[in-house]
Amino acid sequence: MKSTSILLSISIAIFAFILSSCDDDIEPYEDSESIDCEWCFEELPEYVDLELIFNTEASDTCVFFTVYSGYAFASDIYMTDTSTLNSIWIGVKPDQKYTVVAEYIRGEEKIHVINDAKVKTEFYNYACDEPCHYVYEASCDLKLKY
Repeated sequence: MKSTSILLSISIAIFAFILSSCDDDIEPYEDSESIDCEWCFEELPEYVDLELIFNTEASDTCVFFTVYSGYAFASDIYMTDTSTLNSIWIGVKPDQKYTVVAEYIRGEEKIHVINDAKVKTEFYNYACDEPCHYVYEASCDLKLKY
């Protein structure tokens, strides 16, 4: 009887310890101090900026690129252009997947870099002065690696 009482006391103590050490996951993490309110909009914008990052010195001429609204070669072409700059910004719809194919030319050789991006948005109630839609992950790395 005494051993049963000791086991019961130990079990209750362990159970109480486990309950008190659990994290409170009931309320979701809503706002962050890392939010830059410059990228937070009261109304969800129709278009947001996506930065395309190149290394143009890796090409003999400019970098040619094609942006697909979805998967490369299987989706509609959103835009095609060239760049002599290492970074350009284009307007895209938020929360939609885009795939970019960059073409670098070195002599007779054509080298393709493919990457995708999805400029994400999230609604926050208390991160900035007013509730707003935060825009993040707004870049697509298309640098040619050596």
